[in-house]
Amino acid sequence: MSEQVVKEDVINPSEVCYRAFELLRLKAFDDAEKLLSNCLSKVPDDVSRALFHSTLGVLYKMKGEFKNAWRHYERAEKLIPNDPALKIISARLLIDEFAEYDQAIKKAKKVLELLPNNPAFKHQAYITMGLAYVKKGSKKNALEMLKKSMEGDFEGFISTKNIDFHLCEAVLKKGWAENDVKTFLEKSFEFAKKHEESDWMETIQKMLDQFPKEGEANTDNEITGVNHKL
Repeated sequence: MSEQVVKEDVINPSEVCYRAFELLRLKAFDDAEKLLSNCLSKVPDDVSRALFHSTLGVLYKMKGEFKNAWRHYERAEKLIPNDPALKIISARLLIDEFAEYDQAIKKAKKVLELLPNNPAFKHQAYITMGLAYVKKGSKKNALEMLKKSMEGDFEGFISTKNIDFHLCEAVLKKGWAENDVKTFLEKSFEFAKKHEESDWMETIQKMLDQFPKEGEANTDNEITGVNHKL
């Protein structure tokens, strides 16, 4: 299987990872691991090795082996320490599986230092910090991150799929600041409308429809349906 992407010891990292992700999609975990491990031992440059370690991290995360996933993400990050995507990925894993919220916040802040003018990565960094603050029970900081994540109305994003709704869901589950979440969704809807993404417009409108209309009373269960759509 690996012969398709490894010929005469010439490794094309992009082709290897593309094949590995195809195998992961088919849940052929053993074949993907063999392919990546074989290629990992044959590339000398740090970027290629980091790419393979990162993909192995995805593999182990899909298998539910989170310690192994973290080990590979950590190795990837050591090889290319200024890669913002790796910092976001590893920070989310720290939040979701290891309750290492302060370390996750530190990684997200580093992303802001590395790319202070990149709207997509700034958004992901604020969302990541917000999720950590939700887990810590810090309502004030979580809501501050939610507001920061929508600064500029997502200007500079390529598509609505770049908007991360996970913090909205986490905030709603806590019963915090429904109006802030609604504002986030309204801004998302306007972005989708501007970019003529009708599927996203329909999805976000369904989320917004779960909120009480003007003059209607709020109840604890009126917007529970939003959580399942985010």
